[in-house]
Amino acid sequence: MSYIYNNKIAYSDSPNIDAFGRLRVSTITSILDVKHNLDKNPLIVDEVTGGTCSSIFNEEFARVRMSAGTSGYVIRQTKKHATYQPGKSQLFEASFSNFQIETDIIKRVGLFESTTAATYNSEFDGLFLESNGVTNQISFQLWRTGTLVYSSDTLSWDSGEIDPSTLDWSKTQLMVSDYQWLGVGRVRFGLSLSGGTYYFTEHNNTNEDVDVYMSSPNQPIRYEIRSSGGTGYFDMLCSQVSTEGPLNQGLYYTVTIPYTAETTLATSGVKYPFIGYRLSPNFPHASSKIDTASIISTSNDDHFITIEFNPTISIGRTWYDLPNTPFQYSFGTGGTETVTSSGFIVGAKVGKAASATQTELDIQDSIIEVGANINGTVDEMWVCLQSTSNNNAKFRGLINLRYYP
Repeated sequence: MSYIYNNKIAYSDSPNIDAFGRLRVSTITSILDVKHNLDKNPLIVDEVTGGTCSSIFNEEFARVRMSAGTSGYVIRQTKKHATYQPGKSQLFEASFSNFQIETDIIKRVGLFESTTAATYNSEFDGLFLESNGVTNQISFQLWRTGTLVYSSDTLSWDSGEIDPSTLDWSKTQLMVSDYQWLGVGRVRFGLSLSGGTYYFTEHNNTNEDVDVYMSSPNQPIRYEIRSSGGTGYFDMLCSQVSTEGPLNQGLYYTVTIPYTAETTLATSGVKYPFIGYRLSPNFPHASSKIDTASIISTSNDDHFITIEFNPTISIGRTWYDLPNTPFQYSFGTGGTETVTSSGFIVGAKVGKAASATQTELDIQDSIIEVGANINGTVDEMWVCLQSTSNNNAKFRGLINLRYYP
């Protein structure tokens, strides 16, 4: 006679498992990252300053030094919000230096946002590590649209292996945080030291709280420094957000913006805005990508197509909500409004004159996506057209988008 025993293997809670308790592996999927080996990443990171503060890029040290005078602030925040997919652990890592407590100076690094009006210091939503020279504390904090849900300073941290009092915050540090969301779940806070991850504290929401712990799981990377009378500085180095598993592409929504009217470009050689889209100011958390742009010259004219990020257009545009999506759209008329200054060109193609020939521009994955600035101003992406043969060239077209709310 044979017997089957319960030989269940269980892993104790440690950095070797993710926020959901699954065994952690190296096949994470990067969603958003920022580094400073070339410049300040102005296409990815928005920046606002106020008062006697400054922000200076240094290529040698791959950093942006955020300095505070006796008043004001520096905030650097990604335009894009990192997409969270339910059921997967979200991993955030951020490096920085000079995070020591300085009198009347507050420094923060994390995944969070605030109100879109200066001084951008209320209704925090998300998670961050704070060095506070007013209260003389360094703490991990968790916020839900202005409500402090959880705070733990170094006096209450415990990894069982690292004594928090031995940390030298003036040196480079690497913050690590992971979280379940689904509206609830747990959030862990820690540091990566000597190649190992050490979690010092965590917040458990399930079966303890009655509300979600942050209003949105899709958060931007943000570093900031503020002065309330003191002086100091803080270095932004490198950061990334990953999902601990693959992003399921089949869960993306798709939508088409067709320009069904025939558009006439008045003058050959002049660049005109054709189809534009942006995130609605009411939905800045969505993640989107342009898949394809399909253009046909109904007048059989040679033409040049560009897809441009934040071009300057001679006349202010009117934007319309695209129903049941996070987008707004706008159409050019081919008349008096022109592209007076090109944006960052994420894709381009030459279209050849031929009867009923369609020109299709396929955009592969790009980190350049529409997002929102700290003050709430949203980015624009435009399909632009230029006839290279005749005046009064005529066009029809469409763009296909995919997005994750």
